[in-house]
Amino acid sequence: MPYEIENRKWDFTAIPIHNLLPMPHIHPHLELIYLEKGSGAAVLDHREYVLEAGDLFLSFPNQIHFYHVKDPVEGYMTIFAPTLFGDLKEVFQTKIPVCPVLHKDQIPSDTGKRLEKMCEKLKTDLSYDKIGAKGWLLTLLGEILPLMAFEENPGDQDTIKNILKFCMENYTEPLSLQSLSKALNLNPYYISHIFSERMHISYKDFINNLRVEHACELLEKGSSITYIAYASGFSSVRTFNRAFLKYRNLSPRDYRKQLLSSQACMKTGKLGTSIE
Repeated sequence: MPYEIENRKWDFTAIPIHNLLPMPHIHPHLELIYLEKGSGAAVLDHREYVLEAGDLFLSFPNQIHFYHVKDPVEGYMTIFAPTLFGDLKEVFQTKIPVCPVLHKDQIPSDTGKRLEKMCEKLKTDLSYDKIGAKGWLLTLLGEILPLMAFEENPGDQDTIKNILKFCMENYTEPLSLQSLSKALNLNPYYISHIFSERMHISYKDFINNLRVEHACELLEKGSSITYIAYASGFSSVRTFNRAFLKYRNLSPRDYRKQLLSSQACMKTGKLGTSIE
């Protein structure tokens, strides 16, 4: 499964949420989720944690995470840099939570109200409001962090981030395990171990999945199958067809037919609505 690497411009954001991102992603920030309504699950470094209304989830820098939503959700999301609070910087950069979830009966009863205030203050351009928002967050962290148990960061999070970044930027080129090893000055067996043990996917499957995702975008634009195969990084059309069938359960041509059929139905539906 592909991973999205987020390069965030802001060191502190807070917004109300009505959905949670199902795409696995990684960034050098902390991400705090609080659910007021609904339920789902958070997946952090490939371990799944149940989230119910009133629960709080906190991921640390460079931990791969994503979400499954069972019911429509409402709540708040706060993303902030580990350097935002100097006194906590070392904890954020050297530790990770043993369990990233705190349940409703563990956290302050007014957590939702605090996060709402934080979001409101960050909407303005006033410097005093931004300081106030940081104050709300620092107060909350001061109460919830002592409730969490921590362990040492495995130490390979930055390595994972560098590997993913390089793959995301170069997957359309010939990118063997050996060439990746040489580019990053890492042992190929170590890289293979990172993928199999930490990310639970083989290096080959990861790269081919990225290439198939890219091919899907090109198929929507009407390019030829041969062009798409090579532009996506595959060494031959035959290899492309095999990989596409494996990850999409249909051939590239059938995928395009299905896409065109879906688009035609959407246009017909829109046309029918306008006539009525």
